[in-house]
Order: sequence, then C-alpha cells, then structure tokens
Amino acid sequence: MLLNKLSIKHIIKKPRILNKYPSPLFLMIHGYGSNENDLFSFQKDIPENFFIISIQGCYSFGSDKYSWYDIDFSNKDRFINIDQAKKTIEKISFFIDEAIKEYQLNKNQVWLCGFSQGAILSYAIAFKNPEKVKKVIALSGYLEKKLLPKKMNYSSYTDLEFFISHGKYDTICPINLVKKGINFIKNQKILSLQYKEYDSGHSLNSYNYQDIINWIKKNKSF
Repeated sequence: MLLNKLSIKHIIKKPRILNKYPSPLFLMIHGYGSNENDLFSFQKDIPENFFIISIQGCYSFGSDKYSWYDIDFSNKDRFINIDQAKKTIEKISFFIDEAIKEYQLNKNQVWLCGFSQGAILSYAIAFKNPEKVKKVIALSGYLEKKLLPKKMNYSSYTDLEFFISHGKYDTICPINLVKKGINFIKNQKILSLQYKEYDSGHSLNSYNYQDIINWIKKNKSF
C-alpha cells in the first residue's frame, strides 16, 4: 500500500526478525520512468532484519511513470538537470531523517539501493550523509561529481561500502562514466568497493541479481 504520511510517498516491508536494537533502513530508489514497485521486488530475497522502504519519484510523466529529475537525452553535456537533482538529494536526505524517526530505525545503519537515476542519487546522498549511510548498492548508474557536496569530508567515509554493477552494453549510462566514478571513490578512503560487469544493457540479469543478494547477506552486520 502506498503511504503518504511523510514527505515522499512510499511503500514498506517491516522486518519479521526483531532484536533489541532498532532495525536498519534499506531504502530503494527507482530509475527514470519507473515507480516504487520496481526494486521492491527484491524484498522477497533480502534478509528479514531490514526495514525496507521504496520511494516514489517526485515527478510524474505518465501512468505509473516517475522520475527524480529531468533528463535531456539529446544533450550529453546537460544530460542531468543538476538543479532538480540537487533538490531531490535534499528531499531524500530529509525523508531518511523522517523515516528513521517515524519508524524508529537505526540512524547509523542506512542502506541505499538505486537503479540508474536512483544509483546516481545514491552516490550523492551517501557522500552527503556518511554518518547515516553505510552501504550503497549502485546499479546501472554513475557518480556525477556535480552532485557531490562542495566540501568533502574525507575522514568521514571510512565506513562506506559499495556494491556497483553495470551492463557492458549499456547505451543509456556508458560504462566509461562508471569507471571514472569508481576511480574517484577509491581515492576517498572508503571501507570497501565491489564492482562487477555483466553481459547486459541498461538492465539487471539473473547473475547480477544473485550477486546483489549475496553481497547484502554477506555484508549485513546484524
């Protein structure tokens, strides 16, 4: 059921396994032209300790089609509407605080899982909120430096872990952009980074999906 009680519409799956500590937040951020139900399909395989939230994009442009910012496919230099994207980063960061308070979650154990636009945003949100975000799953997206904080606190990223995957034949987000971002991330003194490529385009195949789930299970610390 789509919930409308916080600043961003969302759907949730509550943890079935509870312990004495607040549950970690697993936040899903879909891609351009999709909706909150897309990545939520992962929930059946994600460990049941997580409080899972999948959010709906800010902008609607068709039946069940949403985005987080405008894209100009004809202009490679201005592919992303930077101003819109920055506002969305602020909005999702605020939503994370809201959700932690509303659902009584662990404020120091936020996981982000984003596809395409959602991945691009996840990178920026993680570097903006390293005290909260500890794990990032970036799928078929790239790191856009224009969206990063103006002042990077390099000593704050030592707990950040990334799983990054990309299709070798992706024509929407070319793989060379992803590799540039990986080189940048490796220089930020993060805790760990796993990068994998797959024989796919701008999508996930079964091998990619299984590697995502395995990484989640391996890296959960509860």
